[in-house]
Amino acid sequence: MIALVRAVFALNARHGHSTELLYTATEQVPTSGRGDVLRYFWRALPGWVNHGEWRGMAIPHWPLPLWATYALPAALARSLIRASAIHAVVSGSNHCGLPAALLRRRYVAWTATLYRDELEGRAAAGDEWARRMIAGRAGRWMDREEGFIFRRAALILALSSHTADRIRHRYPEAADRVRLVPYPVDTDECAPDLDSQRERVGPPFILLAARIRDPRKNVNLLIRTFARVRAARPDLSLVVAGDDPFPQTRALAGELGLSDAVEFRGLVPRAELIRLYHSAELFALPSLQEGLGISAMEALACGLPVVSTRCGGPEGFVSDGHTGKLVENGNAGALAEAILELLADPARLEAMRSHCVEYVRAHFARSLIESQLLDAFHTVYPEHFN
Repeated sequence: MIALVRAVFALNARHGHSTELLYTATEQVPTSGRGDVLRYFWRALPGWVNHGEWRGMAIPHWPLPLWATYALPAALARSLIRASAIHAVVSGSNHCGLPAALLRRRYVAWTATLYRDELEGRAAAGDEWARRMIAGRAGRWMDREEGFIFRRAALILALSSHTADRIRHRYPEAADRVRLVPYPVDTDECAPDLDSQRERVGPPFILLAARIRDPRKNVNLLIRTFARVRAARPDLSLVVAGDDPFPQTRALAGELGLSDAVEFRGLVPRAELIRLYHSAELFALPSLQEGLGISAMEALACGLPVVSTRCGGPEGFVSDGHTGKLVENGNAGALAEAILELLADPARLEAMRSHCVEYVRAHFARSLIESQLLDAFHTVYPEHFN
């Protein structure tokens, strides 16, 4: 979401508007020491925080039901919300827009996914909390909040064609206010390696960059897939970046005899991630559910074809034979077969690299998305955006 926030900040700045961030400060809650935690909950108050070039009001993350957590800023930051002329709700699901909806402000909601879709993806991966949410009263309350926020929104910007379709289907009363405005890819930063020979460090490898502790990312499926791939291509390794794995994920790699072939890099610096995009043979995305799939889009921009499950967002930019290949969700055999098929034809794979770059520049380049974003804000706030 940071790139989306930056895009909104930049748009406001170009039109002479300052921007202030309102967010729930989950990072401020102490992670150890019961006394520290209790003192935080007792003493924490809203306060201004500087985040580099951003100034934000941090709302305390008190131990409230989830639906109430999203409503809290409407009470604690009421004066700030009412004094602001322009409101942008930038989020995964739309729930952080609840304060603007409750206070009847005019707002644009830039949304990555439906909350129910996210929960179902987590539940399919075995997340018991998600299953309880789906079946319980809390999940139904979150659904009501989501519908309320969409109905009150002046304009809804969906991050992918998949999400746009899902919003229109679930909330038909808001369908005429839904537009597709995808993630703005920085095609200067995410670009092919200028050298004729791609960088290589060690053996050829398949890459996944994702928040692999999110159960929707389904990293264990990729480990099982790679066991099949490795049987046919023992020269390959698998590099996983983005999070440190759960112990059971690392254990699965060991059980399948892949301890030396799977490298968990954890969170890597941005420059290193770009080098990984340049060096990999393919990007593999095994997700159960994706609102978009930002890392896969960045991989394409760097000339790296993507093999993905049919999990939502990637279906809008992974085109069979042009930018990669789509396979049945949850099918390790199909995912392995697709990877091996593409690797078996180096000439075809090389041609696909050019298609990947051209496709992202034509559909997701930052300048293009910024133009779409300006048009959206002009529609809602013509007095502020000319």
